[in-house]
Amino acid sequence: MTITVDSKAFKKIMDKLNFIEQTIIAMSPKNSVSKWMSEAEVMALLNLSKRSLQRKRSAGILEWSTESGRKIKYLRKSVDRFLDKNSTMIKK
Repeated sequence: MTITVDSKAFKKIMDKLNFIEQTIIAMSPKNSVSKWMSEAEVMALLNLSKRSLQRKRSAGILEWSTESGRKIKYLRKSVDRFLDKNSTMIKK
């Protein structure tokens, strides 16, 4: 099954989707999502073992920081970029 969309119609759809996205972002509380993620959160989200996550950290793939010199936290934007870059789109 193939769906063909005129380029002008496609642009209108994308503009509306971008508007909806920006509206949702503007309406959500500024601090509803933390800037940092815990090691456990990232391991669960990326389905990685602790060692695999450590390899990504050591390779500089994910940005991180330490809290009180012990707890490792990962920058959410870095994790999101990793997901975007490594996600595959399923085609039917």
